[in-house]
Amino acid sequence: MPAKKILVVDDEPEVRKLMEHFLTDRGYEVRLAENGRKGLAEVDTFKPDVVLLDMHMPEMDGLETLKQLAARAPGLPVIMVTVNEDVQTTSRLLQLGAADYVPKPFNLDYLEQAINIQLSVTRD
Repeated sequence: MPAKKILVVDDEPEVRKLMEHFLTDRGYEVRLAENGRKGLAEVDTFKPDVVLLDMHMPEMDGLETLKQLAARAPGLPVIMVTVNEDVQTTSRLLQLGAADYVPKPFNLDYLEQAINIQLSVTRD
């Protein structure tokens, strides 16, 4: 069975590398994007099974990227990974199509659990 594909979209190089090492060590195929525009391009070419998306990025923030992902790839699970947001923002992200929300600084085991949950859900 081919490895599941995870796309990490985050403007912080340290976060991208940490996630890349953590996820590849667990058998996932990982691609990295430093901003929303590059992330959208990767979705078209890489065809990820799950996207990990930061909220606060230059050029195109996570909210706009999420909106475009929802239009471009309906049903693609997007897990928002960002600093603690208020309840209204978190609620809005979920209304716009985010599958889950993992706050930074994040617990890697919790992150992996959130990914596994999304990979286990059957989507049309």
